[in-house]
Amino acid sequence: MKRILLSVLAVATMATAYAQQRKVAGNLKADPAITVRTCGTAELPLEYETWLANKMQEPSANRIQTVYTIPVVIHVIHNGSAVGTSYNISDAQVLSQIDVLNEDYRRLNADTASTPSAYLPVAADCEINFCLAQRDPNGNATTGIDRINRNSKGWSAPPYTMTYIDNTIKPGSIWDPTQYMNIWVVPDYTSSGFQLLGHATFPLNSGLTGLTGNYGNATNDGVVIYYKAFGRTGNLDPLYNKGRTATHEIGHWLGLRHIWGDANCGNDYVSDTPTQQTANYGGQSIPYPCPGFPQVTCNNGPNGDMWMNYMDYCYDKCLNMFTAGQKARMVTAMQNGTYRSPLTTSLGCQAPTGGGPVAQFTANTTSIAPGGSVNFTDQSTGSPTSWSWTFQGGSPGTSTAQNPSNIVYAAAGTYDVTLTVTNGQGSNTMTKTDYITVTQGGGGGCDTLANFDVATSTPTIYTAQSGGYVAGQNGYGDISKADIFTNNTANAFVDQAIIVFGVGASSGTGHTANANVWNDASGLPGTIIGTKTVTYDAIAADVTAQLPTIIDFSPNVNLPIGNFYVGMNFDYHAGDTLAIVTNLDGETVPGTAYEEWGQGGGWYAYSDASNSWGLDLAHAIFPVVCTSTGLSEVLTPGNTLVVYPNPSASGNFNFIVPQHNIKDNVLVRVYDMKGAVVFNQSIASNGNGIYQLSLPNADKGIYMLEVQTNNGVKTQRITVK
Repeated sequence: MKRILLSVLAVATMATAYAQQRKVAGNLKADPAITVRTCGTAELPLEYETWLANKMQEPSANRIQTVYTIPVVIHVIHNGSAVGTSYNISDAQVLSQIDVLNEDYRRLNADTASTPSAYLPVAADCEINFCLAQRDPNGNATTGIDRINRNSKGWSAPPYTMTYIDNTIKPGSIWDPTQYMNIWVVPDYTSSGFQLLGHATFPLNSGLTGLTGNYGNATNDGVVIYYKAFGRTGNLDPLYNKGRTATHEIGHWLGLRHIWGDANCGNDYVSDTPTQQTANYGGQSIPYPCPGFPQVTCNNGPNGDMWMNYMDYCYDKCLNMFTAGQKARMVTAMQNGTYRSPLTTSLGCQAPTGGGPVAQFTANTTSIAPGGSVNFTDQSTGSPTSWSWTFQGGSPGTSTAQNPSNIVYAAAGTYDVTLTVTNGQGSNTMTKTDYITVTQGGGGGCDTLANFDVATSTPTIYTAQSGGYVAGQNGYGDISKADIFTNNTANAFVDQAIIVFGVGASSGTGHTANANVWNDASGLPGTIIGTKTVTYDAIAADVTAQLPTIIDFSPNVNLPIGNFYVGMNFDYHAGDTLAIVTNLDGETVPGTAYEEWGQGGGWYAYSDASNSWGLDLAHAIFPVVCTSTGLSEVLTPGNTLVVYPNPSASGNFNFIVPQHNIKDNVLVRVYDMKGAVVFNQSIASNGNGIYQLSLPNADKGIYMLEVQTNNGVKTQRITVK
């Protein structure tokens, strides 16, 4: 996306600045681990180029144009950690990479507008699609995600070398490469001492003899990607967080060379890519900019290097195109490669027929008063013919109905629900742990909504090119920042807002900002329906103490059914500064962050690339929403505790329990991943609703925090690093 930068405005004019288009300048809180793209794929020999050139010149009748769909299996190599933690990346991260490939290879990527106009005539839809495998080599149903605990294979602990991956991990896990493209997502790995982002094997043709090179074979064919450069959601390196490493390496897998030909003014054997001197990278310090255009080398003016090509080495945000010539090479590989052409007839993308069902269900509410009832709805797939439910703490305690209703829960507590579905092909069971919460006190319930996932998001402060901060005061004169949430429950209200500020400074003159709740007006924040003043002194003190800021709305803010927004509105005063923590671009897709411009400029989503930043972000804003009738499932977030900092290097954590009486003592238990209790005692609030947990002797690793309150049990994964 091309965005015009405004000139930097003086501090005295910040309050009246009016932004037309803006651009992120850098990321102060998440410095990238790798600032130079490193690809371990070797060079192709000249013999391959001679053979390929002949194939590409064959009569067009021998090269039928088609759209290819490649079945993909993702081998996730991990160390035994839970799914979604450490090397064992989440399903969402895997799916995000498949989405990127289908966009990049069909030229459906959102940043096609950033392709220079001079190169638009050769920018190509490569007509190659990718799907996660739906059947495994034995014909059984699969998700296409093959999670492998390296301990179960006897493999050594990471970090790995490229040689170890190619000679040990690949042969021990590969699926038939004539039926699947194999991708291994791996921990840190190196070659010749250099950290790698990825490497791939080239397409082998069985009719070609006398060739040597890094060609794939039956035990190693495929692509390897570093887990922090895979996909566009999850714990990613901030410079390689848009999934373009896999786009690049699969280009090699389909026969493409690096665009500079791996030589000074070298040859990539593609006629519509310019000769260029060497690899392009981008700036090596904040804000890590893309190269300028044109970048003229090797007498390739006036347009210069095609550094935005996926086969160059620039940062993910800079890459956006393949050419028609590169497409022709990849199509030739698909038609002739030993491990490429059979993929066109693979059944890997087709689910097996007659498979067993997969259990899934939902409830009309998950938080009720003692004596309340719950209705359950079966959402299983695979055509089950019978259902067996178990309701811990419910009455009746079992059911064989497809959609059981009026399950009554008499006593306060949290309860599991289990569903087993069966048909003639087999059965499947799903248990949702602590799914139903029965609260004390007449049925009221409170919970914390979250777009910013405390467990997996990377706390980040983005700076603005104009000066100041993307999620705070800046040279564009923004006056409000907010996140969108949804309420589907009658009689719900906002009791509190918990906001994590990454920047807070006070002039000491008593100035204030406002925490607001807005209703929805045509998909943007509308009228303020609740507000609370907070001082810059309080914000600055919380930032210094590394604590979130708790805002009590009094009176409570009654919510409409539908969308609402929570955030901050602020003025500009010398010495007073604030900025809200966000996650990294792409960790929340679609983004949930919005901003209001000064001078009546209106509201815009951060993801609006034409008017705003073009970033998919979530603010660290957590509204505490309560209801007297119980919370519906769609209102209940993934995280019910706000824990900060998480992870913690010292073992010291602060956490907030969303409930009406947050000054009560709470019983806290901490379990390690083997289920052993490492902490068990009552903790008192420090007076403002924040509880402090200290685990100074805990080993590094992942733990489960369990907090017993008057309103039930709350849990959250925490990490000591």
